[in-house]
Formats: sequence, structure tokens, C-alpha cells
Amino acid sequence: MTIQALIQPLDISRNKEDNDPFYRQLEISMQGLGHLIPFKEVLNWDAPITTIELGDAQTLHNFKKRTAKNDGVLLFYAKLTKGTVYQHIVLHPNDRGIYLPFRFEDPFYMKVGDKKTWIGSAVRLQEELSWLEIAMSEEEDDSIVNYWNNLKEACALCIDNVTPMVLKTM
Repeated sequence: MTIQALIQPLDISRNKEDNDPFYRQLEISMQGLGHLIPFKEVLNWDAPITTIELGDAQTLHNFKKRTAKNDGVLLFYAKLTKGTVYQHIVLHPNDRGIYLPFRFEDPFYMKVGDKKTWIGSAVRLQEELSWLEIAMSEEEDDSIVNYWNNLKEACALCIDNVTPMVLKTM
């Protein structure tokens, strides 16, 4: 099963008469983070950009373990206590969910009905990925390095095109 990063508009309705509950909750969250105007008016709502294959689920898990180790903690501990500087790499599932091209410190999730969707900051994720530059230059597992490079590329496209990154497992 391959994890893909789809750099594309969100598949939600912004029409007030449609009253899309996911959009409304995300709109409130973005307002709380100080990003309401960019979210509503600057975000790409129209044109898909591309899809990038990141890697498989096992490689993602190994990448998260390597990232936690770089922070001096075990992955289990980092997830349990949120005790890592790599919040977007470790806490966001990164095999599903959304990254938005706006800066905020911590990933969060929204629950609409019985569906839980993780939301992260592509800007913050890009910073976290850059902090791993030295660790990745010393990494012997090429699949982890490739995953890291693919995720960096997806983040850059998300930010440069002001377009959401939607993660899916195919």
C-alpha cells in the first residue's frame, strides 16, 4: 500500500447553502489560528497540481522511528507524551489527513460525525523536514531518505502553489 500526497484543492463545498460541516469546522479552526482570510481567499480551490508517491506504510513507520530517535526519544514515547519537536512528522498520521500551506505550530484533528481528519501545517512540516538534513545525509536506509525527499517535494509544492496536500493510502 502506497502513501500518496495529492496536491489539490479540498473536495468540500464552500457554498453557505450547502452547509458542509467539514468546511464550516475547518473554517472556524483556521479563524482560531489567525488564517481565516488566507484560507477563504488565497487557498487554491480550483486547480489540482500533481500527485507524489511518498512510499509505503512500513517506510513511513521507519521514518517516524528515525525522526523520534533524532530527537532522542522512542517513537512510542514521543506519540504518548507529545514530547518531540517533530510534532507534524510524529503526531500527524501522515498516511491520511491534510496539510495546509499556512503556519501553525501543532497538528490537530477534527471530528465530523464519526470521521476523524488530521490537519497539519505544511510550513511547519517543511521546517521539521529541514531539521533532519544531517540525519538523512547519514541514513543508510535509502527508502527512508527517498520518503523524506518525496515529502519535502510535496511540502514545497503545497506551499509554493498555496494548495492543500491531501494524504491518502492507495
